[in-house]
Amino acid sequence: METRIRVKTDFATVFLLNGTFSENAEFFLYDTSNPIYITVLPLSAHLLPYTVKIAGGKPVSNEKLCAAFSAGDALHVKLHPRYNYIYTADAVSASASATHAERLFRAVKQKNYAAARQFLSPALSQSVDDEGLWAFFADYTEIVADDFSSPKKRGAFYLIDELGKGTAYLFETAEGLIDNIVENDK
Repeated sequence: METRIRVKTDFATVFLLNGTFSENAEFFLYDTSNPIYITVLPLSAHLLPYTVKIAGGKPVSNEKLCAAFSAGDALHVKLHPRYNYIYTADAVSASASATHAERLFRAVKQKNYAAARQFLSPALSQSVDDEGLWAFFADYTEIVADDFSSPKKRGAFYLIDELGKGTAYLFETAEGLIDNIVENDK
């Protein structure tokens, strides 16, 4: 069965899709009964190339370097940068470039509600308790910025469940803090 596949990155790259060179993997059709191999060739010297194998709509190699999820009528694949390794005894913190939505998600998944509330507006923080925060995010395993929609909406993210289904949400902000989270029906 053929399905639409959309591949996105936050960095300049070219791809090998099952060995075929492509400058753009924005949209292509692929037979889902076979695995697909996506080789990422970054155009920046500080990033390393890698290959992801996707079978049955899920990554089966280099899983931490990508997110694959179905949303609408397509399989979306978001590829993350692979940096040179740095060996250090110091603790490595999360990326400073992470958005409030991504930081909120990580804090709730770690059950660090005090940290999570730093990204919520006072009104939203007062209207939901810790159990409510956990219940909202409990069924999701990953958050991915919605780079797939055109035009891109500020604050749009996919929350991905363990089955690989992505649900679109808008994280609305007020005065730089998350003030509301609503399902984005596009």
